[in-house]
Amino acid sequence: MRVITLNNADFLKKVDELFESIDFVPDVIVQIKNAGAHFGDALRTRGEFNKVTYYSIKVQRKGEGLKKNFVFKFLMKILPYSILDELRKYESKRAEKSLSKINLNCLSKETFKINIEHNPDLKNILIIDDAIDTGKTMFLIKRSLEKQFPKAAVKTAVLSWTIEKAIIKPDYFLYKNVLVRFPWSKDYKGKDFEN
Repeated sequence: MRVITLNNADFLKKVDELFESIDFVPDVIVQIKNAGAHFGDALRTRGEFNKVTYYSIKVQRKGEGLKKNFVFKFLMKILPYSILDELRKYESKRAEKSLSKINLNCLSKETFKINIEHNPDLKNILIIDDAIDTGKTMFLIKRSLEKQFPKAAVKTAVLSWTIEKAIIKPDYFLYKNVLVRFPWSKDYKGKDFEN
């Protein structure tokens, strides 16, 4: 598996590429925070996507607490990309191994309330995020939206589908089996975003 790094200009170009492949006009876009909000900000200026209502949703994942640790943040800034790339690959392998522990029946029963005003005319919902790893977050949000809006088509878009065996396959993506370091990533060394 390879790791690539996108600066802000590269990221915007990739959003344009992904935008060109989306043949689905949503009524609503649900962006998974924090990374999905960067994606949403970039989409807002493009064609039909600037007329869409955007909603943000935050899902705290296990293990995210460590990434807020001062020592961890410091190490992410001083280690060279070659080492950080290996750490990313290791983290991805661990995530892939964790797939066997995901109980889809239990996960399907979970409901995540998404505060979108009820609109019976809502036909198309697009969920966006920077990447799908195990797919657990995207699966949970998509299932919740499908339960909340049973008549709407719900599709997903990400820039990177990192683990092919993820529990959900994105409808739109640019990279497959590629780990992407985005400008807002904790281990990004540029000045595009404050972490």
